[in-house]
Amino acid sequence: MRRSVALLVVLAACSDYDVTRSNARDGWIQEDRGADLDILWVLDDSGSMTEEQALLAARAASFASPLSAAELPYRLAVTTTSGTGVLLGELITEETADPSASFVAAIEAAGIEGEREESGFASALLAADPANNDFAREEADLEVVIYSDEDDHSELDPSEFLADLGDLHPGRSVVVSAVVGDPPTGCASATGAADPGDNYLAAQAESGGAKESICTADTDGMLERLAHLVLGLRTEFFLSALPLLDSMEVTVDGVVVPRRDQDGWRYDGGDNSIIFDGWSIPRPGATIEAFYFDYTGNSTVDTGSAE
Repeated sequence: MRRSVALLVVLAACSDYDVTRSNARDGWIQEDRGADLDILWVLDDSGSMTEEQALLAARAASFASPLSAAELPYRLAVTTTSGTGVLLGELITEETADPSASFVAAIEAAGIEGEREESGFASALLAADPANNDFAREEADLEVVIYSDEDDHSELDPSEFLADLGDLHPGRSVVVSAVVGDPPTGCASATGAADPGDNYLAAQAESGGAKESICTADTDGMLERLAHLVLGLRTEFFLSALPLLDSMEVTVDGVVVPRRDQDGWRYDGGDNSIIFDGWSIPRPGATIEAFYFDYTGNSTVDTGSAE
């Protein structure tokens, strides 16, 4: 009997909502780097890298394709951790007929007969020196990606390495990203194992680059994130109000972008933002707009009386 009375009390309660629905529009411009871009991959060519190199070659398009889609002037080159700074394969640019195939060819040219004492810092400095090749340019931003299953054994510490890179590109952005073993003990996966890349990660953290695990199960996702970072493209845009999600329409340069996890956009409720994926990520200079209804206001509840 008591359960029935309690239920009647709840049903008798009523809410008086004071809520306003209004139209909202947010707009952004995808920023351009404002400079040409040099991208240097430093690839571990020691004997333990068979599986990791093969996996990188098999998924190379996930890094190269976003570069082509961005329509940004760039140069891409590959060297090894053997300390020589010698470039592998052809110089890849926005005019290369098949950047993915050229990137794969350079990866495969690395081999696994390089020095056992990896010297990625030393190789990067030689390869990034405009006096040594046709790849590096003093007037270009520099993005270095280190891909290794062991730490650096160069005589330079991470801060000295970054300072020397900066001297080669005065006044330009210099960033190091690291795809290495996870601290503090390294990592293992179905395709291999890696020692922690502490020195590489120190350079990554100091320069503001990306930190990725070489043992990741999602190689495609990792390479896409790296590509977007080196291109300087934002993938997340924050809304000014809480949206009625079903009402939201997102456009890039006036073209409606579908709401979907792959090659579309999704909503992040925790950050109240929209996040683009894959081919939907806006290119430099693109105009992004979000149109939606937002609800504002408050509610009061009158519980009435129960007798």
